[in-house]
Amino acid sequence: MSAAVANSQPLVAPLIVVIEDEEFVLAGYQTLLESWGFEVVAAASGAEALTALTSSAKIPDFIVADYRLGDGLTGTDAVQLLRRSFGDGIPGVLITGDTAMDRVRHAGESGLQVVHKPINGRRLKEIVERGLSPH
Repeated sequence: MSAAVANSQPLVAPLIVVIEDEEFVLAGYQTLLESWGFEVVAAASGAEALTALTSSAKIPDFIVADYRLGDGLTGTDAVQLLRRSFGDGIPGVLITGDTAMDRVRHAGESGLQVVHKPINGRRLKEIVERGLSPH
């Protein structure tokens, strides 16, 4: 195969998992990430994301998770669930509107980057691209 033909092959878009229990916010993240060329699995919980990924036989490249999810679960719980299933090295970010120091500290102890709401699109894109780049 010539170099010209090889270079014309489409690249596989990175798969970003977004976990957010507010439907409107979830749809916004999904639309934004897809507009940047990412493939997106959008879910309201870690379990929902795991089901979608397992049924499609896909492995996430990056995880964006809201910190406070329904049923008393956190984005940290969701990320841990996906990492146990697909690999500990999957990068991610927790997004929170929470200002309670104990919750912010818990989020920070997860080893994930923690970003406070509101987050603008440019900042989100920078975080995702940095997480996807080889270190």
